[in-house]
Amino acid sequence: MADESGLLAYLVPRLTSRGEDTATEALAFILNKSKACRRALDNLLSEQNVAIEPITRLKTQVTSDDGSRPDMVGYDRKDHKRLLVESKFWASLLEGQADGYFRQLEASGPAVLMFIAPGTRIETLWAEIRRQLEADPKPVRLESVNTGDRMRRAAVAGSEKRVVLVSWDLLLDRLAAAVPADSQVASDIRQFRGFVEEQDLDAFLPIQREELSPSLARRIRWFNQLIDDVVNRGIEKGWMSVKGLKAAPQWAGYGRYFRFVNDSGARTSYNSFLCVTVDFWATMGDTPLWLWIGWQTECDFQSRGGSSSLTVFEEDGGLWTPIYPEVGVEYHSVLADVVSQLRRIREIAVS
Repeated sequence: MADESGLLAYLVPRLTSRGEDTATEALAFILNKSKACRRALDNLLSEQNVAIEPITRLKTQVTSDDGSRPDMVGYDRKDHKRLLVESKFWASLLEGQADGYFRQLEASGPAVLMFIAPGTRIETLWAEIRRQLEADPKPVRLESVNTGDRMRRAAVAGSEKRVVLVSWDLLLDRLAAAVPADSQVASDIRQFRGFVEEQDLDAFLPIQREELSPSLARRIRWFNQLIDDVVNRGIEKGWMSVKGLKAAPQWAGYGRYFRFVNDSGARTSYNSFLCVTVDFWATMGDTPLWLWIGWQTECDFQSRGGSSSLTVFEEDGGLWTPIYPEVGVEYHSVLADVVSQLRRIREIAVS
C-alpha cells in the first residue's frame, strides 16, 4: 500500500506546481466515478434539519458570470448548483473569495459552500472565512457554528445555506469508508491520500523562478518594520511598555517583547511578544504576524471578554493569536489596523 499511495505523491510535484488544482481534479474524478462516494459526501454535508439535494455530478474550474472560478461545482439532478468547493493546501484565501463564491450558490433551497484544507489550518482559515463573509457590504451572518472534529460548519442566518470547512483527512476517511477496501475506487483514494499527506509535510518542493525574486525578502523587511512601528506607537500612546525588555531576533523570525499598560499606568505582570514567525506562517495561518501573550490558559483569557472570533491556542507557556494585516491598502492604513487589533486585545488583557 505504501508504494501505491506514494506514486501520485511522487509524480505530481515533478509534473506541475499546482498541487491544489491536482487535488481538485482527483477528488472530482473519484466522486464522479463512485455513487457511494457522492452519497458519503452528501451525508457529510447534510444535517438533521437541512439536507441538500443529492449531488449527481461535479465539474471543475467553472467560470461564473463575474469571472471568478471556484475549484469545483456540484450539481443536483435538476442541474442546480448545490455545492461550491474551494481546495486549499497552503495558498492563502484571496480577498473576497469566500463572499464571492457564497453568492454564486442557488438563490433558493439548501446549498453549501465548502472549503477543504489541511487539519492544521482549520482554526485560522475558519477565522479568515468568517471575516470575509461578515465584512462584505452585504454581510453574511453565520450562526449555530458547529466546531466538530476536523471540521467547522455554520448556518447562514435567514436561509438554508451552509458554510463548511473540512480537513482533507476527514473527507478522505468518509469516502474510503463508503467503498469496499479491495475496490478500484478504494485504490484511487489511497493514492490520493498519499498525495495529500505529502502536501502536508515539510518536504522540499522544486523551487519556482518567481520564488527567487526580491519581493518576498522586501516584504519580510517591511513586516519587521511594522512590528517596530506598532510597538513604538503603543509606547507613544502609553498603552505599551518595553521597560527592561529587548527586541528578539530569532531563527523563525523577528519580534518585540512588551507589556500592556492599563488606564492607571500599571503594567501587566506578564510579557507579550509581537513577531514574525515563519513556522506559524507555514503551518498555522495565512499571516506572518503573531502575538504571544503570557497568559495561562485559553479559557481564562476568553472569560475576560474575548470575542469568539479571536483565535487563540496555548503553546510556549502562553497564548498565541494570529494578527491579520489589512490587504490592498497603503502602509499607514496597515499600521493603523494592526495597532487597532492590538488595542482590542489589550482591552481583554487588562480588564
